[in-house]
Amino acid sequence: MATMVLTMLERFADMAVFAAIMETGSFTRAAQQLELSKSAVSKAIARLEEQLQTKLLIRTTRKLSPTVAGLDFYQHCREIVQEADLAYEHIGAMRSVPSGRVTLTAPVNYGATRIAPLMPELLERYPEIDIDLQLTNRLVDLVDEKVDIAIRCGALKDSNFYFRKVAPLSIVLVGSRGYFARHPKPKHPDELSYKAGLHQCITDSARVTDKQWRFYNDGELLQVTVNGRFAVSDNRAMRAALLADLGLAYMPSYSLNEMITAGEIETALDDFMPQPVPVHLLYPERKYTTAAVTVVLDYLQQRLS
Repeated sequence: MATMVLTMLERFADMAVFAAIMETGSFTRAAQQLELSKSAVSKAIARLEEQLQTKLLIRTTRKLSPTVAGLDFYQHCREIVQEADLAYEHIGAMRSVPSGRVTLTAPVNYGATRIAPLMPELLERYPEIDIDLQLTNRLVDLVDEKVDIAIRCGALKDSNFYFRKVAPLSIVLVGSRGYFARHPKPKHPDELSYKAGLHQCITDSARVTDKQWRFYNDGELLQVTVNGRFAVSDNRAMRAALLADLGLAYMPSYSLNEMITAGEIETALDDFMPQPVPVHLLYPERKYTTAAVTVVLDYLQQRLS
């Protein structure tokens, strides 16, 4: 049987139907949300599965479950629907003067180093907007705590929220010139281990696994329990410890770029460093997004990308 050919518009419409089913958990609720008949929703899924030549959903009398392919396809559908919503919202936001309070939350070190310095320009650009920037390493509940935008570093766990991607965090291993004058640069991550005892490592006491540093060799994970006598929970204190020649640090490059450029510290084991950590701007359902939140999202995405 020949596979039907759909126009681009039909594909987008069917993808929106599939995203609605995934988010509501049923064909009936998706039909109500989209103001379609249940049969129209069923036909949309049938068309998608025929086009993709794969099963997206498993239906029983009691349960509706996505297949592995369905879960993967949903992520793409969701992004397309979000981008379409964003286009409409962006134009709508331009019609009004952004005003009111916008509450942001971010991890302490990232927020202090990357977000706080951006606020003066934002406040000058939008004089009717007030900003409440809350820095915490706790995973904040956006709805319960009335947060408009959460900056999250790492893999997303709040799948029920919308998000925008910004530049990821590159992790680097660094040491001061004075430290490397006394200790040769390591050539392999194993040299950092407490068993080897060749190097001192400044660890992050804010992390539960502060002495477990991850490296990669040709895609293979190398997890090293590092040797170190000094731990600190603040990036500024860690930079001071670096300049005091107390050891090596394993941390995001954004807080070190000026020191690297000035030649105060140097990187090591560049070929063994992990993939950059993703960073997202997370926010609740768009129909409740104000013009102020929209322009703050646009500004942060532009400046952090």
